[in-house]
Formats: sequence, C-alpha cells, structure tokens
Amino acid sequence: MTDEFDKLVNDDASLRENCDFCKESKLEVGKKTRYGSVVICRIGKAKNGWFATLSPKTGGDPRKDFTVQLMPFAHLTHFSQISSNRELAKNYGTLFSKISRSISKVMLEDKNLKALANSKELGISIATYGKCTTWKEKKEHLHVKIFPFRGNIGQPYTLDSSFERKKIRKDPKTGEEFVKMMPVRKVMIDDERFDFLSKLFIFLLDNSSTLSDHYNHIK
Repeated sequence: MTDEFDKLVNDDASLRENCDFCKESKLEVGKKTRYGSVVICRIGKAKNGWFATLSPKTGGDPRKDFTVQLMPFAHLTHFSQISSNRELAKNYGTLFSKISRSISKVMLEDKNLKALANSKELGISIATYGKCTTWKEKKEHLHVKIFPFRGNIGQPYTLDSSFERKKIRKDPKTGEEFVKMMPVRKVMIDDERFDFLSKLFIFLLDNSSTLSDHYNHIK
C-alpha cells in the first residue's frame, strides 16, 4: 500500500504539451482560453500556484448564473497531492475562499439575497464540484468548479440528504429503480454580460472594494 501511495502523491506534475489546462496556466489575468473562458485570477508560482477562469457557458440561467473553475499551475491529478506542498495547499485555500467571497458579492447584487435567509430562494447558495481518480482514462488535470447552486443546476446531489427523499420510480420494462431529475443543458452567456462578469470578477479578486466602486470603475 505504501508503495502505491508514494506513487500517487509523487506522481510527475510537470506541464503536459497536450493538456489545455497546462497551457492555460501560462495565461495572464484577462486573457481568453482556446474555448472562450477568461482567466480571472492567479496566485503563487509554478510549483505552488493556482489560477481560475470564468466559463462562457452555464448550466443555470444565463441571465444570472455562471461557473468559475479553479486549477493548479502544475499538472496535479489527485487531491491527495495538494498537501505535499505547504504553499500549494495554502494558496488553494486562499484562492478558493476569495472566489467564494466574490461569487457571494455578485449574487447579493444580482438577487438582493440575505446573509440569513428564511427560505432557499433568498439564500446565498454556492456549490463546488470536483473529482479525481487514478483510472488512466480519466486521470486529468485537477479542476474544481464553483457556482451558484440554484435552479436546475441546484438540484440535490447523491450525497445530499434531500436526494434520499426523492421519490423512487421503477422502469416497467427493466424493473430498474431511478429518481426523476430536471435536465441541465449548458448554454452560452450573452457576450455583453460575460464581458461585464469577467471584468467584475477580475476586479473583486484583486481588490477589497465594494461592488458599487466597481460599477463606477468600469462604466
């Protein structure tokens, strides 16, 4: 077991020529990736750094939702590798917190939500999604998605207690059990709004200013 674990945490994390995320790690803040995402922040250096991008697509409402993706500069493939470098782990926590803080500010401005809400409609709900594996076909550059958890993209996940309470249905032909979920389709965010959001996140992640300050800054 020890030999396999050592192989896991000490896996080669050097940049890969065929990895899009490795290529993106070299881009400066404000630059666009090959598929249209915008780099909104960077922290650290080659071996301990992280960067984040804003996606031009969302699985939620394109008029109000968005997705931020957080990735290491190095070609890490497993969460276990993060703790091998103290500064790498520190930068991960710092940037994750700053992104969550910025998303909260944007959501509060858009929806007039509450810090302490009496209903889920008024709550500041944020979700994260990330996975890692040693399965060769799916062993990819580590990435974590952070997004507003509402609408169809805010449906209960398998680990949520509310997922357990969903009605169990049975396929009459196969007898297989399943639960009903609303479909989630990724759609493009309007160019004007995407440009505004990109500039807004860049500003918020580099400053402690208020949203109103930013609106004055980019007008």
